[in-house]
Amino acid sequence: MSGNTTDGSGEVLRLAPVSGTAARRLVILLHGVGSSGADLMPLAQSWRGALPDAAFAAPNAPQPFDMGNGHQWFSIAGVTEANRPARVAAALPALAELIEAERQRVGVAPADVVLVGFSQGSIMALHLAMTAPERCGAVVAFAGRIAAPVETPDGAGHRPPILMVGGAADSIMPPAVVQAAATHFRSAGFAVEEHLLRGVPHTITAAGAQLGLDFLQRVLPSA
Repeated sequence: MSGNTTDGSGEVLRLAPVSGTAARRLVILLHGVGSSGADLMPLAQSWRGALPDAAFAAPNAPQPFDMGNGHQWFSIAGVTEANRPARVAAALPALAELIEAERQRVGVAPADVVLVGFSQGSIMALHLAMTAPERCGAVVAFAGRIAAPVETPDGAGHRPPILMVGGAADSIMPPAVVQAAATHFRSAGFAVEEHLLRGVPHTITAAGAQLGLDFLQRVLPSA
């Protein structure tokens, strides 16, 4: 499809703005564990007509999944509530480097970068927003949580708006962890919208995708 390109290594799928002009914002899609950037490209395809000045990038996480096929942002082998925060923190520099490389390639400001995550990708997006909010302009977290509450730096005046969409029937990211993340971000001064979708398991539904698009159209100027 026109505008759908990959880099030389095949690790990042990209879509150019449907406007045919230079991108005014960049939407980076962060997949879940054992998955790949390609799995989130249908979401980009469904949104791009309504966000005509946005470029999209869907990278593969930098690590091969150590429990099967696909990729991972951090290992879930033996993961616990106690060791998850350190794993996320260790994985964050690679994500920050990836975001910066894509941002510079497209030529937009950090405030024009949108992070959209699913599951483990949401964990990473939310951790970056929590610890380095100046690096992005908005976050959409599907089936996400935070690894642990971390204080947002006092000097960071910018707080990107956050949308959290969870499933009421999600046994992997149950409603309690979604709600706990939303509560923490609100206490830290972030504007948070939160939706728990009745009967939805660990997935992105059409209704959830529409909530994400509606949110971006509201929070992104001239989107």
